[in-house]
Formats: sequence, C-alpha cells, structure tokens
Amino acid sequence: MNTLNWIRSDVYEEMEQAAKGKLRMIPGLWIDGKTYWMENGFKELFPEENISVHVKRDNVHSKISFFRSYITNHDDKPRNVKLLIQHKHEYSSREHFSFISPAENVIFHMADSKVFLVNGQLNGKKMAECSIQPYWNLYSDQIWKCRNKGILRYHPMVKGNAISIFVFNVGFEGKGTVEAESWIVSGDSKSELLRYNQLLLKKRTSISI
Repeated sequence: MNTLNWIRSDVYEEMEQAAKGKLRMIPGLWIDGKTYWMENGFKELFPEENISVHVKRDNVHSKISFFRSYITNHDDKPRNVKLLIQHKHEYSSREHFSFISPAENVIFHMADSKVFLVNGQLNGKKMAECSIQPYWNLYSDQIWKCRNKGILRYHPMVKGNAISIFVFNVGFEGKGTVEAESWIVSGDSKSELLRYNQLLLKKRTSISI
C-alpha cells in the first residue's frame, strides 16, 4: 500500500512539473451574446452559427508560440463577431501574477521565475480590448461588463490563478475568411520579450536573436 501511494505521488509530481512554466492558448468566439470556447482543439465548426474557426501553429522560434486563427463565415449575410484569445497557466499557483501593460499594449504572465508576453493583431490592427480575470470568472459569465454587446469587464491585474483575454472584432460582408495572429513569447527579461514582440508586429518571417 505504501509503495502504491509512493508511485501515485511520484506520477502526480511528474505531471505537475511537466505542466509548470507553460501557458496555454484557448480560442473562442462571441456571437450575438453567446460565448463559445474551443477547449478541445484548434478546429471547430459551429453549425448553429454557420461559422468555423481553424487555428494553426507556426514554428518561428524556440521562445515563441505563434498562432494563425482563421475565422470563416459560411453565410451570405453580413455579420459581426468577436474572436476571443484566452491564455491560462497549465499549472495553477497563488504565486502567479498577470497584468496588462498599457504603455506597451501587451499582457504579461509571470510564473515560476518565468515571464510570458502575449499579444496579437488582425489586419494590422493591434490588440484593443483586453482583461485579466480570476479563473473562476470564466464559467460564471463574470468576464463580461455587457455580454449582450460583447464588452469585457476591464481588470488590469490578478495575483494567483488567472486568465487573460483579448478580443478582435471581425466583420464579414458575406461569405469569407479573416485571419488573426497571436503569440506567446517566453523569456527571462522584459526587454527581451518586448524585442521579440516588436519583430512579430512587423511580421518578420524569421526571428533571430
């Protein structure tokens, strides 16, 4: 019995250590007051909305996770939706600290002596609306100031288990596809992260130190 408990404890510890230092990106959609999160993958059709999302990950640098999100309207009618980009730590801790930096217009997540920067753009437009929320707000609809209008509740920082969310407004005149870009940069210093961020905003195809 003691051996079994030891094995289980060891397995759990390995799982926790593997998850430490990782930040997960979860895409979602806001459509006419309803919120959809893609928890189980990067490709999904929402048949009741006739809209699909496909996210592809590009390998551009060992310190960068770069994503291209393709939102497709399969209807002929014009419509406006919102692409939601959520980030959360795989391993929760009270020692995590997440905050919005308005001067640089980016979001920082700090955990286990590591710093992450998250940002993105759509058609050359930078992130305009964002929020840091306690994790439990996600499933109680507390992330919204006005859910019917798709306006996030603004909160600039959270210590502990938190998520960050930023929003892109997506407009369709009819059938079509819109591409958005987002990224996670990991590093040891703020200056290093901001340098990579500027390169990504300029759409460099290769990133070098």
